Amino acid sequence: MARSMALLHREIYFSDDEALSGRVSSIRCPWEGRDDPPSRQEISDAVTDYLRTFKAHAVVADPPALSFLHILRPPASVGLPMQFHSLTLATISSTDKNLVAMYAGGYRPGNRLPGGYLIYDARNDSISGIPELPSDHSHRAIGCESAVVMCEAAAAAAGNDYFLAELVRVWPEGSQAALWLWKSSVQKWDLHPSRLPLPSSTTSHFSPDLCFSCWGSVLCWVDLLKGMVLCDLKQNCKFSFIQLPKDCPTYDADSNKFTYACAEEFRSMACVGGGIKFVALDECDEHQPEKGLELTIWTLSHDLSGWKESRKYNVENIWANEAYKPAGIRNLPPSFPVLSIHEEGVVYLVLDDLRELDDGLEYMGQWMLRVDIGNDKVQFYPKGEKSSVNSQLFASEFSAHRQQDHLSELVCVERG
Repeated sequence: MARSMALLHREIYFSDDEALSGRVSSIRCPWEGRDDPPSRQEISDAVTDYLRTFKAHAVVADPPALSFLHILRPPASVGLPMQFHSLTLATISSTDKNLVAMYAGGYRPGNRLPGGYLIYDARNDSISGIPELPSDHSHRAIGCESAVVMCEAAAAAAGNDYFLAELVRVWPEGSQAALWLWKSSVQKWDLHPSRLPLPSSTTSHFSPDLCFSCWGSVLCWVDLLKGMVLCDLKQNCKFSFIQLPKDCPTYDADSNKFTYACAEEFRSMACVGGGIKFVALDECDEHQPEKGLELTIWTLSHDLSGWKESRKYNVENIWANEAYKPAGIRNLPPSFPVLSIHEEGVVYLVLDDLRELDDGLEYMGQWMLRVDIGNDKVQFYPKGEKSSVNSQLFASEFSAHRQQDHLSELVCVERG
């Protein structure tokens, strides 16, 4: 049976395609044999051609176990230009249905590192390359991962056409922005200048931690400490800003009291069952710290007018659960909450057991948790690798669109 959801690591390191070892590279660069250095455009075009030679294969597991996306590249032994040597990994930015969008290498809008974008399509286990944005020195990345992929509504059934959207900040004025849209059927970037409707206190500090698409036309960029910017493509790329829930604790990331390395350690947001939900791990009451941590889920109203608290769960309930004590784990604070995109009230969490020693910290183990708040159920999955999860995981439904899984189901039915 095809799995309805998969959890993925954000960073994916490329592997060499050993099937190409010993072969002569078919990748040709126009500057070969020239004395003058290549132009930025020549490098960009060559890198895009290189990315389009990549292959991909997914290995899917039931959450909270992690799924893996393997990306194969031509090995260095085939003779690659030096400009390609820094392309060692991809970083997931967003997912939608059968698609996963990634940055290739260290490229982000505004920097000069070689790279571009990769789109994985689960329907045929394929991967395609998209060129970097057209060069514009005034356009800077608004966040580390701000490229949103969205299946085109009219083609959702076929799964062929899609949009890739990149939101950039236009300098020197922080409130000015530009939306770059790549439409797969046209194969080019289109520019849509705009202005972000940010509160005055947020204008220069808004930096998305994550992004996603919803409702077939809305793009979302989320700063987990400030709020969310929405762009509706059906309304001529109209932008709006949504504050975080009023009863959600506020933090100043620059303050000495902010103890987290990043907001993703204790917050997340996603489109769940057609609605936008926000989850946070916070102290129950700053005046009653003995109550510990509480996991709270809010749901955004359909008219976008405000948030409503929908679930609340004290972390002590996890420690007291009948599945926790037999695991032999001491009471550990969870981190990196991820909302299930199909199951209401289900959250995935990470437990890290670190012991303080005189000369530092000793890693004792890591566990993935599936917490069903409504039914008070906890499921464990031990991780063998050291610190295998150290950043926010991605929940994706690409696993439900894998043709090979559906074919396997048909074969089993026919044999049965």
